[in-house]
Formats: sequence, C-alpha cells, structure tokens
Amino acid sequence: MNTAPARSWTRYLRMLAVFYRTSIQADMEYRVDFFARVIASLLGLLTTVGSLAIAYGYTDNLKGWTFAQAMVLLAVYYLMDGLIEMFVGPNMRQITSQVREGTLDFILLKPVNAQFMASFRLLNIWRAANALVGLGLSVYTISRLSVTMGWAQAIAFALTLLAGMAIVYAFWLVLVTLTFWFVRVDNIEQIVWQAFETGRYPVEIYPGWLRGTLTYLIPVVFIITVPATALAGRLSGPMLAASLIVAALLVALASAFWRFGLRSYTGASA
Repeated sequence: MNTAPARSWTRYLRMLAVFYRTSIQADMEYRVDFFARVIASLLGLLTTVGSLAIAYGYTDNLKGWTFAQAMVLLAVYYLMDGLIEMFVGPNMRQITSQVREGTLDFILLKPVNAQFMASFRLLNIWRAANALVGLGLSVYTISRLSVTMGWAQAIAFALTLLAGMAIVYAFWLVLVTLTFWFVRVDNIEQIVWQAFETGRYPVEIYPGWLRGTLTYLIPVVFIITVPATALAGRLSGPMLAASLIVAALLVALASAFWRFGLRSYTGASA
C-alpha cells in the first residue's frame, strides 16, 4: 500500500499549523485591531441594513427576495469577507509585494510546493471580526426565517462557502500572477473587489449586463448568492454540484497560470 500521499498531506497540515501559530503570535501584539475591526464591521453593517430597510419600506419583495432573505445574503457577505481577509488576502498581498521587491526567491527555493507556501503562509486573525459578525447575523436571520438547520443543509452551506473562497482565491491568484509581467495590478484588483462587494445585495436588482458579468465573468453568484441560498435551505443539488465544479475548474486554471507565470519571474538575482 502506497502511504506517500498520506504522509504528504500530513506534512502540509503540520506546516499549516506552524504557519498559523506563528501568524497568531505576531498578531497578538496588535490586539486593539480586533476591537477596531468589530466596530468598523458593525458600523458598515448598520449602514447596509439601513439602506436595505429604506428599500424594503416601499415593497415587501425585491426581485423575488424578502427582507429576511436579503439579510441572509448580507450575513453571508460579511462571513465570506472575514474568511477571505483572514486566509486569502494577507498571502496574496504578500506575494505581490515579494514579486515587486524580487524576494519571492525565499519561497521558491524551499523544498516545498511554492504555490502552497505562498498561498497559505500568513493568517490575519483579527479579520475574524468580520467573520464573527457575519456568523452572528447568519444565526439571527435563519431564526427569523424559521429555518431548521439540518446536517445536510449545514454541509451544503459549508461546501458552498469553501467553493466561494476557492473562486475568490483563483481570481486573486491570477491577478497576483500578472505581476510577473506588469508589476502593478492594483486597479484591476480594485475592480474585482468592487464586484465582490456588489454581492451584499441580490444580484437580480442589477441591470442585465451587470447581472451577466456578476454571474459569468466574475461569478459573484457562486461566491455569495449560492451560499446564502444554501443557508436559507433553498439550494438544489445541481446548483451545489455546479458551485463545486466551477470552483475546482477555476483553481486548476489559476494554478496552471501561476506555474506559467513563474517562468517569467526574474528574482533578486536579475
């Protein structure tokens, strides 16, 4: 029996534990950041809820979404935002900085998969504030919808959350890889991030061209709307499968593009 794959996975899990423990120890020096993030998240939440309340003051149904269902969407947005900024954002920004400074060699010369180490080395524990706000809002909104969270629904929600994070990771990895040629892609990153922020509202409220963009070009639907649908207990099996397939496909394509981009990296020795 070949136990090499099992040993490889164990090795990577141990590395993750070391990476995250080191990051948490470093972040503990800035504990005030956590409370600042909580306050900022709550203020942002109040602003968004206020705008939704004004809109629903004129109607009970907005393009097929009730107020309670729209709140589920908002809850998932905050939860996803917190998870992305905890696990994905710090690493992607670090890669961009290392490419610009020519210090990515530190990772490339290690006897470990470069993409793995570059993608998961850092953790921003204080960004858990957004995730906690989103989680709390999720529990509250589900109780308002009188939805019973069974095991099947919980697993579907977790899978769609992971798929959404994977899609964001894939897009961000592609943008980071572009820095091998263009050095600065800040403007493109901001455009993609603005598209992600539109996910806090039902995609059906946007014009047709923007709705198509958010579905096919930048699949915000799979990042926010599908997990929200799962949380509300309305997700179909085919949509769950589509979410996982899209995530796997985009990560595979982004990884291939990363490997291609590494050929153009000159490093500090150039």
